Amino acid sequence: MSKKKRPKPVSVTQPKAEVAPIWSSPAEKPDGLTHRGREVLLSAVEWLSIAGIFIFMLSQSWLRWMDPLIDFPRDLYLAWRVSEGDLLYKDVANWYGPLPQLAEGAGFHLFGVGIDTVVWMNIVLTVGVVLLVWGIFGALGNRLSRWLGVVVFVVVFAFGHYTTIANYNFIAPYVAQSTYGFAGLVLLLWALLRQVKSARPGWLGLAGLGLAIAYLDKPEPLLASVGALFVYGTAQFLYLVRKNQAATDWRAAWTGAGRSCLWVLGGFFSLWLPVFLYFLVRGGLTYAWLAANYVPHTVLNTRFQDTVEHSHLTQAFFGWDQPWPHFFSHVRAGAGLVLVLGLMLAASRWWVQSASHSPARVLGPLIMLVAAGLGAWLGGANYWMDVGAALVFPVMLAAAGVVGWSWWAAWRGRAEAAHWQSLALVGTAAALMLARMFLHGRIYQFGFFMMPLAVLFVIHLVTVEAARPQPGRPLAHWLLPVVFTLLVLWGVTTLGGVSLRVYARKTASVGEGRDRFYTYPARDSTSGTLLNLMIHVFRLKTANEKTLAVFPEGIAANYHLRVRSPLAELEFHPVALGYVGVPPVVDELKSHPPDAIYLHFRNYAEFGEKYFGDNDATGRPIMVWIAANYERVARGGQTKNTVTGNVIDLLTPKVKPAALPLYIAEPIN
Repeated sequence: MSKKKRPKPVSVTQPKAEVAPIWSSPAEKPDGLTHRGREVLLSAVEWLSIAGIFIFMLSQSWLRWMDPLIDFPRDLYLAWRVSEGDLLYKDVANWYGPLPQLAEGAGFHLFGVGIDTVVWMNIVLTVGVVLLVWGIFGALGNRLSRWLGVVVFVVVFAFGHYTTIANYNFIAPYVAQSTYGFAGLVLLLWALLRQVKSARPGWLGLAGLGLAIAYLDKPEPLLASVGALFVYGTAQFLYLVRKNQAATDWRAAWTGAGRSCLWVLGGFFSLWLPVFLYFLVRGGLTYAWLAANYVPHTVLNTRFQDTVEHSHLTQAFFGWDQPWPHFFSHVRAGAGLVLVLGLMLAASRWWVQSASHSPARVLGPLIMLVAAGLGAWLGGANYWMDVGAALVFPVMLAAAGVVGWSWWAAWRGRAEAAHWQSLALVGTAAALMLARMFLHGRIYQFGFFMMPLAVLFVIHLVTVEAARPQPGRPLAHWLLPVVFTLLVLWGVTTLGGVSLRVYARKTASVGEGRDRFYTYPARDSTSGTLLNLMIHVFRLKTANEKTLAVFPEGIAANYHLRVRSPLAELEFHPVALGYVGVPPVVDELKSHPPDAIYLHFRNYAEFGEKYFGDNDATGRPIMVWIAANYERVARGGQTKNTVTGNVIDLLTPKVKPAALPLYIAEPIN
């Protein structure tokens, strides 16, 4: 009895199955003059429209991306200190990986210290991310899905501004590690997709470089990068094992996997090793090991875990304060999105099969429009703002399904394995970037770097994977992509309008020279007025003071004045104090007393507290020590009980034992 011959597996690295383009007909010959001319024209329209949208959003938001006091100024100060030769994690505290501060410090050293240096560096970074996003979704889909995805990324995420506080965009992020880490992730995905298509191992080296960028920045992009590499490596190993059926040939699979790992590690160490050597030369082996591995260190640090477990504020921030209500809220929102997309897909399929009947020509699009309206109704007035909550479960489920299918296709050696593997890489990264939003999804804050891949992944699934043409009906698949595109463009227009209206309100100038930017006028927010007052009063009332500490927040004043803080810690709001601890701050004040101190009013209702110095957790021991050792030499501003008041006290060390009135320990009316 003859044995059946097992069909020879097809490499998972062969080109993916052709995806029917929406904007060009696959029936035309690729070498035809008409085809080439149309492709050139469509490419020109695509690039000009993307560039026009990018330039428009950039011009309308110019120098209005940052908050005067909160978050972004910390990065400016850190970069300035690094450019002056100070050490991260020693001279100045840094909560995240070192890469952006090293890069921006080098930028300050080369191009001069100024906000404009960081802005232009981030613009270049954002353009690079746009090109990588274009390459990723161009490799997966067609011109329509690629163009739509890039437009969504530029308008909604790169230049989004949906809260009073800024900092949640790619030009002036709340921490540069968020955008640098995202750039590393998309570089890794783009390189892996190129490797899947070409089977050239050199692309794995570039993927390793992307992994190193994420490793030196923030936990979320690192988690997504490791997950994507795991999915890729598993699919490759399954294919190699299937290809080598004999037990004696299994070592070939391990050999191939080992070569791939070496390429990835080579790319990783091409960046990690120079960073490690930089810190080694500056501070020794122990210091270099901690600095170059700071991201996994913070994740595994028991002190950080204890803070998360015992801080009600941190638990509410992550959504762990009410996990089950948050869980069911996400399930409900996700089910609504799945229902809407399911209705649209069903209507599209029915329309394709019944397009010859005249009623179907009207009813198919009508059903889809009703489904789109149902989606808006399910979300209520804040439908587009709450889309993050609706995406979490559908994206995770879709990613799990795609990953499983890609592994099965690799094991079976199917011809479409390469396409599904590419889709699984992006889906895995998108789902893991949403992990932190699992119980508290929000597009208007940290979603600017956590949500882009998820949104673009869904756009691709609907406009490409769910809309493949039926045999004999090459044009009948246009309905679902076009209606969904119109729905997405509606959302883009809505969110883009919100951002433009917020940017238009920022007309007050803050800072001077290369550090000038714009924020809200005093009637809307007092942060800009407060920063200008700090700069003015310090220059007017001090002469020989070389160091300045600002409580509870205001490292921006140090940066604009180019005056150092003697303290390693830069912020003293409840979250920072909960992590650092109040006693260490008092000890540092005793060992490195500032030449001058700024105090300003700060209402902490958003943190579940009253104000700075109200109790031990919010810094009362700090206030007691300051009162015992410093006296007021100047007061600026007007009394106003707002979230960030515009009253400041400039203090210097006492020359006689006089008590400082602790006005800040009582609410200002």
